[in-house]
Amino acid sequence: MPPKPVQRLEYSRLAEALVEQEMVEPDTLNELLANSRPGATFADAVVSAGLVADWELSRVVCEVYGLPFLTVAVAHPDPRLLDGMDRAFLLQSGIVPIARHGKVLTVLMPGMVTSEVLAALGHRTGMSVLPVVGTVETNRAWLAENCAAEPAAALPAVADHAPSGPVWSSIFDAADAAVLLDLGQLPEEETG
Repeated sequence: MPPKPVQRLEYSRLAEALVEQEMVEPDTLNELLANSRPGATFADAVVSAGLVADWELSRVVCEVYGLPFLTVAVAHPDPRLLDGMDRAFLLQSGIVPIARHGKVLTVLMPGMVTSEVLAALGHRTGMSVLPVVGTVETNRAWLAENCAAEPAAALPAVADHAPSGPVWSSIFDAADAAVLLDLGQLPEEETG
């Protein structure tokens, strides 16, 4: 059976899921979506407002998008992965890098970030980004501890940094190719 295609990560779809599961009133979520401050994630706003518990939000994201779940406590990210990365961008987005394998960067999202934010990170790093669902609070705590020396800057408009083309659809293809190459099941010239 072919794998289920990954849906585009969008805050509006997450909001719909929270309403469908009767976790939050639609008007409250619509107000949060409309009044999001620049650089803040919708997941941050939902958890900070106490509308949904951090773990519950992550559970919903995993169910809606079919993504795996992991926390920084289990993943034990190596702070050296931050070398050469835009720490202000990571602080603003709440993304924690947890592994590099060739040209694939695996990251923990703070519950969820949009596909555009992941594409911007891929563009900034020159790597394919493989997202895993984390929690808002554990990601923020790890970033505060490991990026404290870097000043936070406003998250630039993602459209200015996102590469053109079907980046999101190629993320999993690149990850599969990297794993197959590592296992010796794919000739190196096919990985691009």
